[in-house]
Amino acid sequence: MAEEKVRILICHTDGDVMELPWYEGPAEHDDTLNFRVSQHPDHIGNLFVYNKKDWDKSAYKTAILDEIAKQVRPGQGTGMGNDFYDLKSTFQEDAIMCWKGFGKTTDPGHCDYRKDNKRLYPDTRGERKELGLDPKGRPNTYLCDFCPVHSLVLQKRRKEAGLYDK
Repeated sequence: MAEEKVRILICHTDGDVMELPWYEGPAEHDDTLNFRVSQHPDHIGNLFVYNKKDWDKSAYKTAILDEIAKQVRPGQGTGMGNDFYDLKSTFQEDAIMCWKGFGKTTDPGHCDYRKDNKRLYPDTRGERKELGLDPKGRPNTYLCDFCPVHSLVLQKRRKEAGLYDK
C-alpha cells in the first residue's frame, strides 16, 4: 500500500506555509488548492509533496522547510536550477514566436489558444507510476501559458470574478 501523502503549498511572497490534503485529478477540480491560491493573487509559490508521516514529525517538518528555503529563491536563477529557467525562457520565446505568427492578436479566439496542438506533454509516465499516480495523467500546461494572450485571459477572468477594485 502506498504511503499517505500531503501537499505543502508555500507562498514566497508572504511566507505562508499551507498543508493541503492529497488530491489526484485535474487541477481545475482541486477546490482546496484553487481556494488557497485565490487567497494569494499575483503571488509566487510552489507546491511540494511529502509523505504525511514525515511531515507530521516536527523535526522533519523543520528540516523540510529549511531545505525548501535553500533550494527555492524566487527571482534568482539558482532556486529551481538553471535548466528550469533555461527551459522556461525557451517556452517564452516559442510562445512569442507563435503570438507574432497570429499577428500579435489580443483575442484568444483568433489563435490556437489552449488547443491540443499547444499542449506541452512531459514524459513523466515512469515517475508518475512510481509515485502511485495514473501514468497516463499529465499536467495541463500549454505553450499559451507563456504567451501575452494568456495574461489577458486571466485578467478578464479575474475581473469577471470581481477580484479587482472597482
